[in-house]
Amino acid sequence: MLIIEIILTIFAWRNGWKWLSLIPMGISFLIGLSVGIGIGVSGGSVNTPVPILSIVDLGAIIALIVMVCKKPKSQANETKV
Repeated sequence: MLIIEIILTIFAWRNGWKWLSLIPMGISFLIGLSVGIGIGVSGGSVNTPVPILSIVDLGAIIALIVMVCKKPKSQANETKV
């Protein structure tokens, strides 16, 4: 899923989203990191958060697909002029 997110982030960046295209992947990374740290500190199993983090990754992928399909409004207004 990481490879898909990286590829979609590149396409969203080239589509005009620039730094905003990094937000879904960054949020997904931070949530995964915080869940992993929490499980590590509490001594839990590594396989516990897999369903939860899969949903977070799917949300990031969906957000990136929307960014790839639509241009930002500021860029869309510039092309009309």
